[in-house]
Amino acid sequence: MGKYYKSGDGGRMTTGMIVLAVGLFLLVRKMGIFIPDWIFSWPMIFVAVGIISLAKHNFQSGFGLFMVIFGGYFLLKKELNIPHEIETFLIPAGLIALGVFLMLTKGKKDYLNWSGMNSMDYGKEQGIGGSSKTSDSSSYSDLGSAGFTTEQNDRVFSQALFCGIQKRVLSKNFIGGKVSAIFGGTEIDLTQAELGPNAVLNVEVAFGGVKLMMPANWEVKMDVTNVFAGVEDKRMYPQHSEEQPKVLRITGTVLFGGLEIKSF
Repeated sequence: MGKYYKSGDGGRMTTGMIVLAVGLFLLVRKMGIFIPDWIFSWPMIFVAVGIISLAKHNFQSGFGLFMVIFGGYFLLKKELNIPHEIETFLIPAGLIALGVFLMLTKGKKDYLNWSGMNSMDYGKEQGIGGSSKTSDSSSYSDLGSAGFTTEQNDRVFSQALFCGIQKRVLSKNFIGGKVSAIFGGTEIDLTQAELGPNAVLNVEVAFGGVKLMMPANWEVKMDVTNVFAGVEDKRMYPQHSEEQPKVLRITGTVLFGGLEIKSF
């Protein structure tokens, strides 16, 4: 059986850069050059992942901001010995900042300007024209079976923060979207959708999970960085593949979580 799963080079490039940087720091330290201990502390893992995510998404990634705030909190607490009177305000302040950021970026038209999409003229939708729909208030949405929210948007947007979200997409010209799960879970059902050209789905996961259900004949090209996480395609593939299979590119970061692709 031929597989449609393809792994992109972006995730391996980012992981390789992180490993290379750690190796260089260790080498410099062994040479006797002073490097602060906090560089090698565990909170820096989250800060580094957050900075990389922000840089990849033109500093418009709620996931990246959360990682920086999360790691920065424990880093400051560990290194600066912050008084308890101030420490109690840090987490609420960080959550407020994250909430404001998510609200301000929710309605931006360039919210889809992720890594790798700048090379495509998405202002013209690659021949899709004005027929594409986004998840604004004018688009159709209904509550489907088993708690799934049914939508006919051409793009899917989902942000699960300490909660669970289920969406079923019925678009006949699906071109991607953005899905994030932070301390939560998200299920996106694409089994009844039809894939449009140049479809890109950005997935950001931290301490959570995302399950994507899609037809077995879709080709999936992965460009995902996973750190202490699992990314798995569990679909059953047909014996005879199409000459030109429909391609969905998945980008993003999975940290201490999981991304699962199924066909049911």
